[in-house]
Amino acid sequence: MTFFNTHIKHRSGLAALAWALASGSACAGTGLTWANASDMLALGLPALAAGSTWAKSDLEGFKQLNWTMATTVGAAEVLKTSVHSMRPDGSDNKSFPSAHTAVAFAAVRYMDKRYGAEVAEYRPLLYAAAALTGVARVEADKHHWRDVVAGGALGWGAAHYWSQPIQGGQLSVLPAAGGLAVAWGRAW
Repeated sequence: MTFFNTHIKHRSGLAALAWALASGSACAGTGLTWANASDMLALGLPALAAGSTWAKSDLEGFKQLNWTMATTVGAAEVLKTSVHSMRPDGSDNKSFPSAHTAVAFAAVRYMDKRYGAEVAEYRPLLYAAAALTGVARVEADKHHWRDVVAGGALGWGAAHYWSQPIQGGQLSVLPAAGGLAVAWGRAW
């Protein structure tokens, strides 16, 4: 039984969160805001990635997730202090890129690439949650669209670079002139 199959209730919980945020007035008086939602998603998606890795006792996966998150957060912070883009709400000049969106997409891409077919059923939901993180940052007036697109690309790229499929490679042995040809291949 996989981590995702044992936590099917998260699917309905995420859908309820998206619906509540989209309806706006449904959030009145609940304390749920776009800013809070983006915080929950930016923490929840990496926690889900770490939890699924822990549930599998995947030590190599932990290393890859740590490298992914360290690269994502580090690059986002370097860019924030170098670019000096003012936030839409005027609170500071660290708008570019969105670190919330970066870590959300990094977590999702890590799970997608590392666990492949095992998370295929949840892939659209996971990417929708990462995208919702970006939408929430724009709606909370913390980022411009370019910031969340750049953050998403940064996180996705870091995870794509550091993560390897858990399935590993495949050994092929084929007949060849005068003997056998041996090849090893791995999906990227």
